Amino acid sequence: METFTIKRISILGCGWLGLPLAISLINKGFKIKGSTTSIEKLDLLKVNSIAPFLVQLGENDNDNFSSFLESQLLIINVPPGRNKDNVNDYSDKMQILAKAISQSSLKKIIFISSTSVYEECNDKVDEKTLKLSNDESGKRMIAAENIFKNLINIETTIIRMAGLIGPKRHPGRFFAGKENIPDGLVPVNLILLDDCIGIIEHVINHDLWNQTFNGSAPTHPTKMEFYDLASQQLYGKEAKFIAEKGNYKIVDSSKIMNEGYQFKHPDLMEWLLQTPQN
Repeated sequence: METFTIKRISILGCGWLGLPLAISLINKGFKIKGSTTSIEKLDLLKVNSIAPFLVQLGENDNDNFSSFLESQLLIINVPPGRNKDNVNDYSDKMQILAKAISQSSLKKIIFISSTSVYEECNDKVDEKTLKLSNDESGKRMIAAENIFKNLINIETTIIRMAGLIGPKRHPGRFFAGKENIPDGLVPVNLILLDDCIGIIEHVINHDLWNQTFNGSAPTHPTKMEFYDLASQQLYGKEAKFIAEKGNYKIVDSSKIMNEGYQFKHPDLMEWLLQTPQN
């Protein structure tokens, strides 16, 4: 497939990750189109020099959507949600999206997936791992990955992100003041917003297409270590875990590091000690 310099990018989903990603790419000279499902958010995109599009997958607005897809690269950043209805609806929406993509001039896709696709197999998991999740959300995410990987004449790279933390997602919020929390000895798989953006930009800048990458910080402290410190730091309250080790997985991100990516925040405990309380 011919190589070309990417200048125009569409980002489907400009939320906690998509909006700062768009701003970062604009600062590096890319022309960005961004989508939102909220009319109120259109002005926020516009004021940040993002061409704003109101996109509701499944609704009949073909002209608007076709214009949104007129780019060289589409970054799909639309998670399935947690309740069962959202999970089932997600698969239908991804099929609608794939059909629209196949009728567009797009040549490249980055699909933001999740490490929830991996089974908790009590071992390390990497991109070659065949033990995949059996829960509904994980299975739908795997199905979505395959939908976009199987599109003809389009190069798709999958990035499986671990749990997202960073601004307005301080991990101290989750367990502060709670007691008898299970699985205290289970290792965490997390990634900072800066590294989510960094990995996506690394894929673009180094033409890493038709591949799958994990995005997880290379350190994996236990829940007990990490969340207790986070809780005390944010609220001054302990998070008391039971010192037990249930089912777990350790997400290995060596593949993207072997492609030259250097994590901005490789040590999660160090990040906690240095981060503002937000």
